[in-house]
Amino acid sequence: MYEQFYGLSGPPFQIHPDPGFYFESKGHATAYQYLRFGAFQGEGFIVVTGEIGAGKTTLLRALLAELDPAKIVAAQIVSTQLGADDLLSAVGLAFGINVEGLSKARVLVTLEAYLATLATANRRALLIVDEAQNLSPGAVEELRMLSNFQFGSKALLQSFLVGQPELREIIRLPQMEQLRQRVLASCHLGPMEPPETRAYVEHRLRHVGWSGRPSFDDEAFAAIHQATQGVPRRINALCSRLLLSAFLESGERIDVERVRRVEREMREEITGEREKPEAAASAAPGGVASSLLCVAGSERDELVAAVLMRAFAAREDLPPARLLRFAEAPEAAGDAVAARRTNTAVDAAQTLELPAGPPAARVAQASAALAAMLVESPPAALVAIGDGAIDLACAIVASEAGIPVVRVDAGASRGRRALPRQRRRVLLDHLASLAFAADPVAGRLLETEGLPSHCIHVCGSLAGDVLRVGFSSSVDPAQVFRREGVPLSVLSDPAGYVLIGLDDSSEEAAEAVLGVDAQLRSMGWRVRMVWPVESALRERLAARCADAGAGAVNVIEASAGGEWLGLVRHARCLLTDSDRLRDEARAMGVPSLGFDEAAGGRAGEAGARRQSALRLAQGLADTIAGGDVRIPSGAEQGSSAERIAGVLSDWLLARQDRNYRTFLEST
Repeated sequence: MYEQFYGLSGPPFQIHPDPGFYFESKGHATAYQYLRFGAFQGEGFIVVTGEIGAGKTTLLRALLAELDPAKIVAAQIVSTQLGADDLLSAVGLAFGINVEGLSKARVLVTLEAYLATLATANRRALLIVDEAQNLSPGAVEELRMLSNFQFGSKALLQSFLVGQPELREIIRLPQMEQLRQRVLASCHLGPMEPPETRAYVEHRLRHVGWSGRPSFDDEAFAAIHQATQGVPRRINALCSRLLLSAFLESGERIDVERVRRVEREMREEITGEREKPEAAASAAPGGVASSLLCVAGSERDELVAAVLMRAFAAREDLPPARLLRFAEAPEAAGDAVAARRTNTAVDAAQTLELPAGPPAARVAQASAALAAMLVESPPAALVAIGDGAIDLACAIVASEAGIPVVRVDAGASRGRRALPRQRRRVLLDHLASLAFAADPVAGRLLETEGLPSHCIHVCGSLAGDVLRVGFSSSVDPAQVFRREGVPLSVLSDPAGYVLIGLDDSSEEAAEAVLGVDAQLRSMGWRVRMVWPVESALRERLAARCADAGAGAVNVIEASAGGEWLGLVRHARCLLTDSDRLRDEARAMGVPSLGFDEAAGGRAGEAGARRQSALRLAQGLADTIAGGDVRIPSGAEQGSSAERIAGVLSDWLLARQDRNYRTFLEST
């Protein structure tokens, strides 16, 4: 419609991928060279990942257009939760082979025969698997097995795996080691920077003969980038409507006001709802209203909240975030405890002080306080970080009030925790409208428990991000040891100390710890163990250890976040039943042993308990005797918080106008 008016030879901003419009941004140029190298090798796997609309398909089609179809037979399948057997049938059908009714063995034989026939004709096969993040591990293994087909010394099949960022997490799984060895090239397409967004728009316009009509103001390009976050498909959808808008008004210029007006009109046309003036006044940049409320039920959770809030603040398209934390009132906790509270450098924080009393009463008071806050100032979402009773209560209150719950560290292993904590984790996960899992295993666990797959996002562990911030506030363990009466000589002892971090601080856990200590002593080892517990449990557990003659087990008061990081950082080994603490130790290069090995022993017969304790004692002895096994810390490389912030931004905008977002992300 507008093409003739502006003298264009065709529509410049079509939604569907067209290799003729291929734009070589910095990221696309790097990815393209990696792909060319891999493709001309003619074997193994090439992995391409990127967010929805990042240009993965356009990149691949540009590459395929360069390849000689007389020499390469390409086939494409789209993975939609394909199992291993279904995938093999889909591969056969993609190459035009009739495999209906054939057994798996016959399908494999037929595929190999077909690929060998191509090889005898001096041709080779290329398989492109789109949406590969949906493949099951079994299906990925079948693809690897297909790569074993050879004709003489030549591989018969090469595969491109194309998918969203979750695909990279799947490939990093331990059982994918053989597949990783066959990946020749791997690239990730991220969003374009503001200058590249401008160059991208001008490139597509010039491709259809643009001579400067209509003109674009500099501020308009900045507004286009802000509205689309530099994602090509979103840029196409918005710019197509901008040209149409200018044409309908016989306009010759596109300015920032038109960009903002057209973006708003597109939302209103799809939803039928007009933005209220008062809502617009309170909206954050990017059109997302209200704020994000991060709830931290413990001091360790405050460190996670701190890194998340920093990542949220770095994005202009997210509303401001505030922290709600709970603490014992100074008169209940004591001035010394209050003074030790972690400084997480969170400015927008509110502390609710809860008096001493029964746990149920404290939970009730926290729930009532939050309910009043939600009525006065409802947030866009409540971010649930921990898995304590107060965290669960807050999530329930928010859910009942119609506030969406965003769950961090969702789907963590259920079997390594005390039963009440297991139940709380499951309930918290099922209250979530958006769940962030640390790895694909946790993501699949959430799916098997009934969470919709579109609510689950694998964004990696936050441990590295936490440490990147927390190192600056970590406390020298000597300060803790002086206060708690732990001999300072342990810091200079070559054997160091073993730190115990348990979600389950019960009598049964104490029996298991004492069992490990007894086994170590029977092996001739006297290893100092430091066990932080809640203040209400400290006296009882310390007395139990003293009665058992376990003088090397020091039960101390649970440390604040900075103190805990200092204890982990200088520990010889961490003995824990917590996935999060394992991640923290791993990020600091500290070896850890899973206390879940003793779980069966705690509930089983005496012989089973002894065997569990013996295994852990041997593991500790081997670790201590093995010399310095630390590895360089990867804390400074953490980026999970940034990925979470990006997904959360898209999700909030989708909630505001789900139909509009679906339109932008459609093919």
